[in-house]
Amino acid sequence: MDKPTSFAPVLIVGSGPAGSFAACELLRHGVTPRIVERRPAPHHETRGTALQPAVLEILDRAGLIEPFLRAGVPIKHIQLLGPGLREIGHADLAGIGCKYEFQCSLPQWRTETILREHLQGLGLEIEFGTEVTSIEDDAAGLHVTLTRDGQTEVVSAAYVLGAGGGHSVTRHSMQEHLDGETYGGRYIVADVKLGLPAPPECGRVIVGQSGFGLFSPLPDDRWLIFVNRDEGDERTELPTAGDVGRLLNARTGVDVELNDLRWTSYFKMHKRTVRTLSDGRRFLLGDAAHLSSPLGGEGINSAFMDAADIAWKLALVVKGAAKPSLLDSYAIERGHADHQVLNASDQIHTLVMDLVAMCEGGATPTLPATDPAQNLIVARRRSMLDVSYAGSPLVGQAGMPGDGPLSGQRFPSCHRLSGTGHHLLVFGDRPRLDRLHARWGQHVSIVDASAARFDAAEAGLPKGGALLVRPDGFIGFHSASTDPATIDALDAHLATYLVPGIERR
Repeated sequence: MDKPTSFAPVLIVGSGPAGSFAACELLRHGVTPRIVERRPAPHHETRGTALQPAVLEILDRAGLIEPFLRAGVPIKHIQLLGPGLREIGHADLAGIGCKYEFQCSLPQWRTETILREHLQGLGLEIEFGTEVTSIEDDAAGLHVTLTRDGQTEVVSAAYVLGAGGGHSVTRHSMQEHLDGETYGGRYIVADVKLGLPAPPECGRVIVGQSGFGLFSPLPDDRWLIFVNRDEGDERTELPTAGDVGRLLNARTGVDVELNDLRWTSYFKMHKRTVRTLSDGRRFLLGDAAHLSSPLGGEGINSAFMDAADIAWKLALVVKGAAKPSLLDSYAIERGHADHQVLNASDQIHTLVMDLVAMCEGGATPTLPATDPAQNLIVARRRSMLDVSYAGSPLVGQAGMPGDGPLSGQRFPSCHRLSGTGHHLLVFGDRPRLDRLHARWGQHVSIVDASAARFDAAEAGLPKGGALLVRPDGFIGFHSASTDPATIDALDAHLATYLVPGIERR
């Protein structure tokens, strides 16, 4: 094993959305990582586009929401259409219960540009043209071999975040594999303009006898489209605008008037995930850890959530403010959430394919009857607002759960809480918290929730109580009481992963 020539507390491998956002969050939490990228320069590919409402809240908390809102276009409605553009069903994001009740759609290259420019403003440059050739274990950490311009460097890294996509060198060094299935069929993704009229702020899926087309609006009156290839078509040369237009016309039964093809690629759809996301020092994020059907629109969003989950935990551990065992919760929490996402995407994928099968058989495609309550549940799931970390060791509960959000769930008003620490919201009569503040004041801001006009009913504490919100906006502890036993339980909960009395650096 070559002798290291440099040290990094955190080395990030890959500068896609997962890696770049993890770097942004680590810097916000006071830790400077190093981020390397195998590609020689930034790409200009459209790829993942729609950022879900839950991720917009994450970007808001990170102080990054404004450039995304300026660069993107909102999607507030989803239409599902059949032959003749007859509407089969629709979904609206209004009323889903969050600050941003829409998707924000922009090309992935633009997302990465925003993150990269933010990092540059903070003094961190992505090291393009730098390839990781090996990651080896050492008693003191990890030895990572980098090559650039024919030169070799060995870095001693305390932690490595593997965000290098589906062919992750970090995952291979962990002997992990993306297990699961590949859906049938081959597909084309493209960035185009269309003449087909469409309602404003609306995404569409159109099904027909020979397949489907997905249409997602982009800035500058452009569209991201997905369409299935003809069966048996295994050509490797990229399709022309005429090829893509003919496929879309055949699938939808109308002339979509496709023009100005800017970018296109072939792809397959997958439902895959790794067995474990971490070995204690290496952590897998984004496509390195999971692949879901793009019909669910959740792949890039899971990448952001992975980064948000690991960054605050890793920063606390690196700064000595938390126990290393805190990092074990990443694989538990995000592993469970990633399976939720894969299942939700699989349901959408299966629904679309079932509707196509109805069209093939000559039947009129229909959806099962639903009611408003069911529609809201589905819309919140699609918006990724139902992600839960219940069962995580970082989730505590004193007493019986109430009618509001539970421990492990997103706090509905998390966008009102700023900073990088925990927040303890106390409703009703404020108990004596001197001891708690003395031990945990460097980590936890105590908030008089009633004076700050937080809604006690929304928090599930109409008669008073305490609620701990973690740095990522999820509820870490929940109790309808603030009696001494509850405060002791909260104190014991914090002691399972935080180190008391450590000043933030």
